Amino acid sequence: MDKIIIDNFEVLACHGVNPEEKVNKQRFVFCAVLSVDIRHAAESDDLNMTVSYAAVKKHIQAFCEGNCFDLIETLAARLADGILKAFQLVREIELTVKKPDAPMSGKFDYVAVSVNRAWHRAYLALGSNEGDRNGYLDFALNALKNDDSFANIKESKRLKTEPYGGVATGSFLNSAVECDTLYSPEQLLEVIQAIELSGGRVRKERWGNRTLDIDILFYDDCVIERNDLCVPHFDMENRDFVLIPLAELCPNKVHPLLKKRVQSMLSELQSK
Repeated sequence: MDKIIIDNFEVLACHGVNPEEKVNKQRFVFCAVLSVDIRHAAESDDLNMTVSYAAVKKHIQAFCEGNCFDLIETLAARLADGILKAFQLVREIELTVKKPDAPMSGKFDYVAVSVNRAWHRAYLALGSNEGDRNGYLDFALNALKNDDSFANIKESKRLKTEPYGGVATGSFLNSAVECDTLYSPEQLLEVIQAIELSGGRVRKERWGNRTLDIDILFYDDCVIERNDLCVPHFDMENRDFVLIPLAELCPNKVHPLLKKRVQSMLSELQSK
């Protein structure tokens, strides 16, 4: 992807662990590499179709001057997230924060922290078979929309399905959600489990009845195999209640392990 670069932009601000660093301004130098698709802007010569580096510079300055953190790690990470949220044409950022006047002995040019943050495309499965099923799915969707670490949220049509796994007794309402997120897979799992808990989810037995179930189906093209996190979602190729709504959102998405498109997996399952 194309890059917009702001190199060695200096701001005076107060960040540091020592008491004097809280009151005496020091130099902080920022280097930002922004991944942006500039093709349409280049063709049209239209500033509105790209990211204004002047606006990004003002954002950096306002954030640096308006906060006081102990760690430049905190400054770098929160600023990187803030830029991605404020300028959504930016898909990824590599941000370096240099501190030339760090309070330590010896001869050096600067100390620095570099972070890399990006928007990631995730697909989630929603399900409910207890109480107000539509209400619980609405609750989950609104929780995602109210979290600014998610963007471009789109839900499929909702589908009434029979229970899977032989334990649950009531019919389900299912859907799929496409979204961009700044969360890592591990953070995303924590977030959706917190939403489930807030939605009255009680984990009694596997595949049992539940007010709200949220699963990670895909996270970019990642393959993750841990006891608490399996991506892509295990056995999705045998679950029509997953594949039908998912095929509505991303029919050509390729399963990174099976090397099959979502629509192909659905067609194969329906032909059995």
